[in-house]
Amino acid sequence: MQIGEAAQASGLSADTIRFYESEGVLPAPARASSGYRSYRAEHVRRLRLARSLRDLGLALDEVGEIVAVAHDGTCGDLRVALRSRLGGALETIDTRIAELEETRREVSRITRGLSRMRAGEEDVPGLTACNCVTIMAATD
Repeated sequence: MQIGEAAQASGLSADTIRFYESEGVLPAPARASSGYRSYRAEHVRRLRLARSLRDLGLALDEVGEIVAVAHDGTCGDLRVALRSRLGGALETIDTRIAELEETRREVSRITRGLSRMRAGEEDVPGLTACNCVTIMAATD
């Protein structure tokens, strides 16, 4: 199958497939006599694995390592690689969740303050302007 068919079967774009190949995440398939890449079911399985790993938040180099282990290693090797990389992904996700929760609290605090403002008020209740804002307001 050609790259368009592989893209459709894997859920990736043709450009993403070419990028993954150029970055060494996936080996380039053999080329037909016409010069077109010739993908097989094995390539599509690797592409789907790569897509799934990226969806889980793994970095491109980590995806390449796991795809290589999946191709050349044993099931045990793959389990070890996945456990290691996905453990790191969990830590990253937990950090992002904590940051998003903090951002949510801040946005909620600002929204509550804005909803308590009365006509003509310049200061948002519950918020203190930083020194930069105070200095700039004094120069007007």
